[in-house]
Amino acid sequence: MSENTSLSPKEILSQTDAYRNLFPHTKRGDIYLNHAAVSPLSLPVKNAIQAHLEERSELDIENYFSTLAPALQSARARVSSWIGCKSENLAFVPNTSYGINLLAQGLSWKSGDRVLLYDKEFPANVYPFLALQKKGVKVDFFSDRNGEILLEDIAKKLTPETRLLSISFVQFLSGFRIDLAAIAALCHKHDVLCAVDGIQGLGAFAIDCEESGIDFLSSGCHKWAMSPMGIGIIYVSDQLLAELDPVFTGWLSVENAWEMLDYKLDLPHSARRYELGTINWMGIIGLNEAFGLFREIGQPVLSQKILLLSEHLRQKLQEAGFELALQTGKDHLSGITSVANLEAAEQIVTELANRNIEVSMRDGFLRIAPHFYNTIDELTHFVEELKTIDIAP
Repeated sequence: MSENTSLSPKEILSQTDAYRNLFPHTKRGDIYLNHAAVSPLSLPVKNAIQAHLEERSELDIENYFSTLAPALQSARARVSSWIGCKSENLAFVPNTSYGINLLAQGLSWKSGDRVLLYDKEFPANVYPFLALQKKGVKVDFFSDRNGEILLEDIAKKLTPETRLLSISFVQFLSGFRIDLAAIAALCHKHDVLCAVDGIQGLGAFAIDCEESGIDFLSSGCHKWAMSPMGIGIIYVSDQLLAELDPVFTGWLSVENAWEMLDYKLDLPHSARRYELGTINWMGIIGLNEAFGLFREIGQPVLSQKILLLSEHLRQKLQEAGFELALQTGKDHLSGITSVANLEAAEQIVTELANRNIEVSMRDGFLRIAPHFYNTIDELTHFVEELKTIDIAP
């Protein structure tokens, strides 16, 4: 899915500002800049979940065939279209960690196999592979250069024993956004599987699984995808489907689940084999509406608006004398901007909250993460408020 649009910056700002009324907290004057942690739910998402709860409570209690099954089918179609894959290659999971564990535990490993990771990855993309050490798997790490992840540094760490590279689409701390296709091509050149943690980019920037050539994607949907907590996705390529064994098997994992007393362990030739039983239906209902809204706006408009906000924010922070954690070109920017070497970052976050501005502190960095409905004026106001905060030693 392309991120290019023929709209001018002014048109992008005007078009996305029209959606602000779908986020009620904006009417209270709150400035929410913490989407890298969790996003607010839009009114369409909230209303759909409330309607589902009302059905389950009194109107249509056993609403699987009337409401839930159609919502699941719609959500599967919308998400697979959004990430550039066939619906057969998509499965729903509870969260990113669950999906990555499906990968780590589902592959057949032998002692001496190696996994390559970035040394500043979010823990969800590290611990599942460290747990493989008891099977004799070795875990290697590569480093960045001033926050930038370079192909040559990854290549230097690949060995004949490396079976898998797992990396985030967008880094949770620096905000560096990788070139998925370039990294996947490097991996395949060395006969290495390419797995991606997509949670800090899904919903904000284009992910085309098939076109990029990645083998696996896992992503929760409560951050930039603006869906309820507890629902996520995995993408499994056709090639990987043939070798990734299901870690668990449930009654809905099989081909003919509704033939309940015919105990045939026939797994479908699709990612549905990784879905076990009763799903997070409120998550599915909300996710379906969230991606419906995204489809209405369009990925290019979402991406370009977020980049406009990030570029403005970075400019204002630098003009005010703050040190950015990442210096890179526009192609590698994301919705995350972090301020480095800031004394008392935690106290600053608290003081900003007292002023109705929400950001986060991660590993000593002040992390700011606006989404498409935020405005240039909000970011300017944030920087002006940040400049006035004086934390006593």
